[in-house]
Amino acid sequence: MIRFLLTVTIFCALVAAVLGFANRIKLLRLNQDLGVAQSARDDAGNKLKDFQQRLKQTEDRLSTQERLTQQERDSRNGELNTTRAKLNQLTEQLAARDSENKALTAAITEAGRNLEQKQRAEEDRQALAKRLIETEEQLNQYRIAEKEKVGYAADLEGSVLSINRDAKALTVSLGKNTGIAPQSRLTVVRNGEKLAELRVVSVESDTCVVEFTSPSAENVSKVVVGDAVIVASK
Repeated sequence: MIRFLLTVTIFCALVAAVLGFANRIKLLRLNQDLGVAQSARDDAGNKLKDFQQRLKQTEDRLSTQERLTQQERDSRNGELNTTRAKLNQLTEQLAARDSENKALTAAITEAGRNLEQKQRAEEDRQALAKRLIETEEQLNQYRIAEKEKVGYAADLEGSVLSINRDAKALTVSLGKNTGIAPQSRLTVVRNGEKLAELRVVSVESDTCVVEFTSPSAENVSKVVVGDAVIVASK
């Protein structure tokens, strides 16, 4: 009996030793696994910290880039608004220039029309003056012929064709054909009233240029185109 109990005791001790050794090995393995897990956790923690740092840096860069982008956007918007303002100003200036051009075109057209009218009026005046000269020359030639026939005739008569107020000179429809010569004396009359005395400066075949014999400033204002001019027959 004692031997059996001793045997059982020894067996239990062996079993306990075996179980203790197995548990020690298992504990050692668990400690190793725990160390590996802690190392992996530390690596994961480091990686997490590195990722967080990178994430923060990325966020900072994005924030900075966003601020720069916003500043650039604001700058471009300012430039765009300035360009639009300049464009509007140039558009207004162009519209004003266009209006000025239209006004100038209208003025040039009107001036051209007035010039044409003046040219036509001048042509008409010259034609009428020519007819007047021809008529007066015929009358004066008739007076000269009458004088040769009967020994007397009415005074030779012409008309004031134009007035140069700056030079205070007149153009008269009497010329060489009616015996007018330089220094000849003529008289401007209107309704039988003598207005001014004239002196011939230069002579053409049917016209002459004359000046006033007196230096009075009122001479030019007294005479108008169409006034009669006579030269006493001798």
